[in-house]
Amino acid sequence: MTCKILRTAFLTTGLMALVMTAFGQNPVKWSFSVKDAGNCQVDLIFTGAIDDGWYTYSQFLESDEGPVATLITFDQKDHFKLVGTAKESGEIIKVHDKVFDMNLTKFKHKAILTQRVEVSNPGEPIAGYITYMTCNDEMCLPPRDVDFEFKIGTLNGCGGAPGNKDKQVTPVTPVPDAGGDQGAV
Repeated sequence: MTCKILRTAFLTTGLMALVMTAFGQNPVKWSFSVKDAGNCQVDLIFTGAIDDGWYTYSQFLESDEGPVATLITFDQKDHFKLVGTAKESGEIIKVHDKVFDMNLTKFKHKAILTQRVEVSNPGEPIAGYITYMTCNDEMCLPPRDVDFEFKIGTLNGCGGAPGNKDKQVTPVTPVPDAGGDQGAV
């Protein structure tokens, strides 16, 4: 009887450790930067460095019945407006995923999302969060949110000093989430 209780306790502890290890993983580290695009517009650049063997998914999936698509959510303010949708680059692969039984576009090693915005007050930050999901060939982690805040500063051709065009203006460090996960850099 004691042997059975010990074995059950050992197995339960082992399973809990495995689950805690899996959910404690953070295979994507996000960094954020701003590039002056001229005419009071900037490119907000979201770069995800993805660990070997892991993937994160495109914003544009054929169905919402599979993995969670990457999504950028902005705090709505009057001092900026989005210009089109975020463009994707990085190491993009298109595959038929057997687990989800659907065609998927996903990122391997590096995901770059670039969102152009028109800014009416460059002194006010642009904030929000990026939602993403990561999987490897054996498991998927729950979707995760990482907060961001872009401080724009002076812009070329927008009442600011000339010479900022095509330069990285401000590297941005994400705001830690409530769970203490930096999710970046």
